[in-house]
Amino acid sequence: MIKRLVLILFILKSFESFTQDITPISSYSFDSDIFYQNQIENLIKIYEQTKAVKTLDSLASLSFIYKDWETSIDYAKKAIEVNPTAERYFILGGASGFRALEVPILSSLKYVNIMKPAFEQAVRLEPMNVKYLRAQVDVLLSLPIILGGSTNKAKQHIKKIKSLNPVEGFFAEGSMHEINEDFDSAKQVYKQLFDFLNQNYSFCSLTFIKDGRRNLAYDLGRIAADFELDLKWGQCALSYFIGTYGQSDTVPIAWVYFQSARLAKRLKNIEQMNFLISKALYNLKESPDQILKFLLKELKS
Repeated sequence: MIKRLVLILFILKSFESFTQDITPISSYSFDSDIFYQNQIENLIKIYEQTKAVKTLDSLASLSFIYKDWETSIDYAKKAIEVNPTAERYFILGGASGFRALEVPILSSLKYVNIMKPAFEQAVRLEPMNVKYLRAQVDVLLSLPIILGGSTNKAKQHIKKIKSLNPVEGFFAEGSMHEINEDFDSAKQVYKQLFDFLNQNYSFCSLTFIKDGRRNLAYDLGRIAADFELDLKWGQCALSYFIGTYGQSDTVPIAWVYFQSARLAKRLKNIEQMNFLISKALYNLKESPDQILKFLLKELKS
């Protein structure tokens, strides 16, 4: 049971799906960011004067970007009390899921109990929204049955996602197989994904990423490296992710360089691999991420 609870909280890969992927969620020292704190204070003053729900949205969104999950949860809840929209529930679910990843396992249940119904409400209000459906699939696949997990319900959502957005549909289906540790089936689905990309997009045309979930770029690179599929597509996606990396991203940049280095090694470009490893290590200088430090050492050996 405890082992399954650790998986819970993935979520967020639409915050993003928790599969064989062991990539952690990036953190941020928002308490010491004076610019962020000043922005929050100014927005609070504006809200006190206007009581405008849009200001609550701004507070929830800004704190989400700076990974101040508790603040984002508080203001998303307040906005929902005024007008319960799908996006507000999505922000609430996302912030709760990310916060659950930061706290001890027993404390995480409190946030899971906020996250799950929030994503359910988002889907109920906008049942054709792929972003919300993807989050709900991740919840259903990651939670144990006793907490509301259901592979059958996830499959129903995946079928709908495929009809709305084939790329996200392939990712969702592949993630399901990874979570179930059926890696042969996952590889088959991901091969279909790359076949779809090659048939419907010119090489390195990333409009499906630019118009959708940003972490699609990281996911594409990771699965290319994990399953040795279309490595150059993976490289292209990760290069785009690195070039557009920003404060709102939840994948640590060191892990993006790591995945890029894995692809370079598979392509036998050792010079590029060593450069990318050095970039990853540079971004790990003050990080306690011993797992990635070990993986980088193994990659170079």
